[in-house]
Amino acid sequence: MQKITIFLSFILILHCATHPTTNPNLKLANQYDEWAGFTDSDPGYKNDMELHWKKLNSTNESIRAYLKLKNFNPNPDTVIYPFSGIDVLNLFSFFPTSKHYILFGLEDPGFPYDYDSLTEKEKKIVKTGIKNLSEHLANRNYFTYRKMKEETKKPELNGAFPVFVAFLKRMGKEVVSEKEESIQGAGIIYKGWSLVLFDKKSKQTQTLTYYKIFLTGKEGVPGDGLYEYFSQFKKVGIFTKSAEYLFHGERRKNFRNLLLQNATTIVQDESGFPIRFFPNLEWDRQIFGRYERSWTLSGAVDPENQPELKKLSESTNDPILPFPFGYGYLGTKDNRQSAVLVFQKK
Repeated sequence: MQKITIFLSFILILHCATHPTTNPNLKLANQYDEWAGFTDSDPGYKNDMELHWKKLNSTNESIRAYLKLKNFNPNPDTVIYPFSGIDVLNLFSFFPTSKHYILFGLEDPGFPYDYDSLTEKEKKIVKTGIKNLSEHLANRNYFTYRKMKEETKKPELNGAFPVFVAFLKRMGKEVVSEKEESIQGAGIIYKGWSLVLFDKKSKQTQTLTYYKIFLTGKEGVPGDGLYEYFSQFKKVGIFTKSAEYLFHGERRKNFRNLLLQNATTIVQDESGFPIRFFPNLEWDRQIFGRYERSWTLSGAVDPENQPELKKLSESTNDPILPFPFGYGYLGTKDNRQSAVLVFQKK
């Protein structure tokens, strides 16, 4: 009898290790479901979220089906997403099975708080912010900083945390646990958090970390905290899009070099890293879709002229993307100048 008990205990431990439970804090789990629109407490909100996420999930399925046809299946353990905002949908579309995702943007991270203590009016503001950002992403497949700031700066939302959680749950990710994080910089503390997630479809445990980081141009040197943090990750993937050409020119070259030093896979639109950092002798270079030009944006860095990128697009002559991606869609209102650039180290 004792042997049977020990055996059953071992099976139970093994099951829990491979199939983590959802967040043990039932109060948090319930408010996360409400943010995602999975409860019946607000039928109007639930219907709106269903509508927006039907469109978003359709885009996600279109991207995954397209990448399968392209035999694109990179799986770095760690993926870094600079200037991400709250765009977890595109990140997981291109890198669905990595173990650790690190995102940074300008939005305050926020953290779990006593949502139940809010008034009904305040709760409505939280859900309206999540709904508005869902609709914003569904209509263009990228966020504008102005819209993200407008919504996440509302004190009721307490930063970007509720939006992240709502989006992740809508994507089939259960939040197992949450933890505040920080990086000690030079005279500054970069605040953030990490979520342990369990993907219900793949039965995989993943970690997503987000930091608020504003790059002034001085970052990326030994001793500044960010250098030590990002240097620890080896053979990483980098994903970036709609990045305002912030890595063009030389102002942020130290931080740009820091990210690229251990990168083996880059997936981006043309507003990320210039193609000159990926010489043909060292990198396999692919272009999905078509590139014709870059876009001058108000308040953004002037994009570099990239004739080599245009030549690559012309020689590839790839069909038009079946989904919107990057500023090419913004400039033309269709996909004829949307391009996904894929650089993989040889």
